[in-house]
Amino acid sequence: MNRPLKIMWRLYGADGSDKDYEIFEVPFISVVDKVSAKIRNLTYRYMPNQQTLFPTETQMYAPWLLRELLNNCIAHSDYTLGGRIYINEFEDKVKFTNPGSFLPGRIENVLEPSYSPPFYRNQLLADSMVNFNMIDTASMGIRKVFRIQRDKYFPLPDYDTGTPRQVAVTVYGKVLNENYTRILFDHPDYELQMVFLIDQIQKGRTVSKEAVKYLRKLKVIEGRMPNIYISATVANQIDAKEDRTKFKAFDDKYYKDMVLGYIRDYGSAKRADINKLLWDKLSDSLDDKKKYYKIGNLLNSLKRTGKIESTTGNKQRVEWILSKSGK
Repeated sequence: MNRPLKIMWRLYGADGSDKDYEIFEVPFISVVDKVSAKIRNLTYRYMPNQQTLFPTETQMYAPWLLRELLNNCIAHSDYTLGGRIYINEFEDKVKFTNPGSFLPGRIENVLEPSYSPPFYRNQLLADSMVNFNMIDTASMGIRKVFRIQRDKYFPLPDYDTGTPRQVAVTVYGKVLNENYTRILFDHPDYELQMVFLIDQIQKGRTVSKEAVKYLRKLKVIEGRMPNIYISATVANQIDAKEDRTKFKAFDDKYYKDMVLGYIRDYGSAKRADINKLLWDKLSDSLDDKKKYYKIGNLLNSLKRTGKIESTTGNKQRVEWILSKSGK
């Protein structure tokens, strides 16, 4: 029998040493405020631009943001794994960790305005938390968290899905790069996808060659790959609508991860199930015929690579399951 999930808050000093901790148990609806109150939400002062001598004052973390991320951990944890939800507080950031996989696959997918989750791990729990106003509805919570950070000109949250059966999100409470902050101040119209790319550059992360080319065209980055950095002087926004579609399309890996996640949760999937799962998420540039063949190609690719296999040779009644070879 699995042990009840617990929430553990831990405080770390500037040198990484353990300073304090506390463990909270169910019912979580009565402890969310207690956990949130543990986090030191100090006043932070910074200069988002060079047009004034007076600094902006704000709390390091928006209270709504802290509650949303904590409640997301509760709503989306895989309770069959046991374990704990961890709230690790550092000098300038807070890291939330919960057991379970990240259903959207990649955080870039959630930033799409048209995103909707394929399914919920704990549907009844999620619905109940929405009814109690504990989490946002319409799958907009994560996007709102990103918008809050963007509007404060702060670094965007980092989602780490690289550890098996675990999701971690780190939210920052201070400015990391003044040039990044000034870019956001000068261009409040930048969409989240654009801000995400610039945020990756300020953190020294690798982005695609197409993204580098696009950001260089906007004159927000300088240098040569792999030594790319944010420009200290930003030109006015240019009209590059024809390029933006490159960053709005989901890649094949995302679709395949969705298929695998669906089969993993439900045991098997018919072609009609996969069509329903992916249809509205495919590019609008594809007509119905092309969408049908696109999904077929994705399934065939998963089969060729040993990820899934069919239960019958009858194409009309075929059901897909995870490969017994375990590839």
